Order: sequence, then structure tokens, then C-alpha cells
Amino acid sequence: MAHVSQVQYYNEPVEKQMGFVAMVQSGKTLHLAGIVSIDDALNVVAPDDMAGQIERVYDIMEKTLAKSGATLQHVVNEMIFVTDLQKFGPDASAARAKRYARWTPPATTAVQVSALFFPAAMIEIQATAVLP
Repeated sequence: MAHVSQVQYYNEPVEKQMGFVAMVQSGKTLHLAGIVSIDDALNVVAPDDMAGQIERVYDIMEKTLAKSGATLQHVVNEMIFVTDLQKFGPDASAARAKRYARWTPPATTAVQVSALFFPAAMIEIQATAVLP
């Protein structure tokens, strides 16, 4: 079980209500929970737009990482869940590649799933980062 000093919230009231945290730090390792394209009111951002959802996911990821002094440069692994691999094609993947343009991208796995927690969400990314 994570100790309270190890956790970082992105949207603390919502996360506490739902029983999860955005990130847990263990030593120099940051474990990010799956991130979907939602706003603070839990509305899906960019429904039916995979590239738009990817942009929102990385906006959230970067803000969450920053709470521990990290950036996408520190991400070493990503697990990407999508509801339609065809929509995660070249155009949408370019939105992700743009975020890692300055750094080597992390080891990544992408899988198709039948659904995500928010029905209009098309992508969820879980990541691990390591601080220097």
C-alpha cells in the first residue's frame, strides 16, 4: 500500500471520491495510473477524435509528472489501451510522436480493449518514469 507521502494527485477531490491517485512515487520511480482524456468535471475531451484525446492525455501526464519534477524525458515505459487500433493509426500516432520529439520515446505496448471506464474515451495511457 502506498504511503500518503508517496502519492500525487492530478484532481484530488475526484480521485479521492473514486478511490485512486494519479501517481505513486517509490524511490526514484514514478508509477502513473491510466490517464484518459477528461476535464476536471469528468467530461471526455475530444470525443471521436483520437489525436485530440492523445493531446489531452499528454497534457495531463506532463502536469502530473511535473509535480515530482519530471518530464516526458523521464518516462521509460508506456502501456497504451485503445478501443480501436485503426484509429490509433499514423495520424493519431503523430500526435504522440510530437510529444517525444525532443527525447527518445519510451518502451511502449499498445493493445486494443473492448471499452474504457469512460465510454467515450478512446485511449488510456499508463506510464512509468524514473527520476535521475
